[in-house]
Amino acid sequence: MVKETDHRFLHYLCETFRKNPDDPFIEEMDPFVKSWWYHSWANKIENDLEAYKSVAILIGSFSNPEMAQKIIKKERPDIESSDEDFDASFEMVRQSVKEEESIKNNKHRRKRRLIKE
Repeated sequence: MVKETDHRFLHYLCETFRKNPDDPFIEEMDPFVKSWWYHSWANKIENDLEAYKSVAILIGSFSNPEMAQKIIKKERPDIESSDEDFDASFEMVRQSVKEEESIKNNKHRRKRRLIKE
């Protein structure tokens, strides 16, 4: 139960505001403000984990630099493209946009017929 996210967040709020979990301040907190606190807390934990991971890769790179490079490249791959490849892909996108526009513009409206009485 203690390892569940809701309980960890409740513990964080109790530590931050120095209140008990059953305190009306925490129980009756505005849902928007509570959501903001929750997402800030989650983002802080995510950033801390990313920092710990970077430190671990740095420390590991002293004993096995090849593996550290593989881990870094797996997360942030280097993509190289020549100018010709870029121009070709840009032209493909441009052509597809033109085709979509021509399809939209080719829709003909039917003329209404007047019914003679």
